[in-house]
Amino acid sequence: MSSYFVSFDPRMPMEENLPTFSSMEDPRVVGLVKDAAGVFLPTYVTPSRYDSIVRHSRSWFPRFQAKFRYCGKIRQVRLFRKLGVPHPPSLVFRDPEHLRSFFPKRGSPWGYPFVLKGDTGGGGSRVFPVRHPQELEVRLAGLPPDEPVLIQQWVDHGGKDLRVVVYGDAAVSYFRIGGGTFYNNLCRGGREDHASCPELQEMGRFAALDLCARAEIDLAGLDLMFPPRSRPVFVEINFHFGRKGLGGTPGHRRHLSEAVRRWRERILRGL
Repeated sequence: MSSYFVSFDPRMPMEENLPTFSSMEDPRVVGLVKDAAGVFLPTYVTPSRYDSIVRHSRSWFPRFQAKFRYCGKIRQVRLFRKLGVPHPPSLVFRDPEHLRSFFPKRGSPWGYPFVLKGDTGGGGSRVFPVRHPQELEVRLAGLPPDEPVLIQQWVDHGGKDLRVVVYGDAAVSYFRIGGGTFYNNLCRGGREDHASCPELQEMGRFAALDLCARAEIDLAGLDLMFPPRSRPVFVEINFHFGRKGLGGTPGHRRHLSEAVRRWRERILRGL
């Protein structure tokens, strides 16, 4: 059985290196992929391109099925429910108008404050605290009218959350601490803390690795919160995540290279 690996990413060279957009209708390319022990994929790949490569592959890294299947906050809530992992209680609506029609009759099942989220958007751009009824309409007006929205119970997290970045079978974690605002995102002025509460960080890494193993996720940044006297609560999965807390792009590349090395070793041990 072949023991060579193919890479479609020039930043991760292997025994056989193909241009990122090599045609999967080229018999030579297909032959190399079919006979390879494993295939390394570029970070950014379309679903159709992904399918065209992996259908010929014995093993590949990273796996992106979940990235395509659970894109958006609504689908992620459904994944959390499917896996039975702790997450904030949530109500999902077809679009902002659906929530507008629901709210006068039912209101918030958790009182105030609660959290309003649009389905898409990163860096907290479509995540808002709602502290009183009048604030809901103001926040809804800033969301796309044709996308789903959800509301979630407020989680008392002490002004910080844990970012866990999973690289294959290992994980890196750090707390993001807000500057006295609702948002803890580093891009919104939050600061990183790698050292505090090591036991909570270990618990978060273990929970994130378990979820990713069950959902077949090899590369993602997961956000968790720690309510008082409770297990960690999953808030969101980020398939595109910032690198500042990882030591920038060099740090991210180092963690990714180590994950690829471990993946290759596992494949070769099984040959």
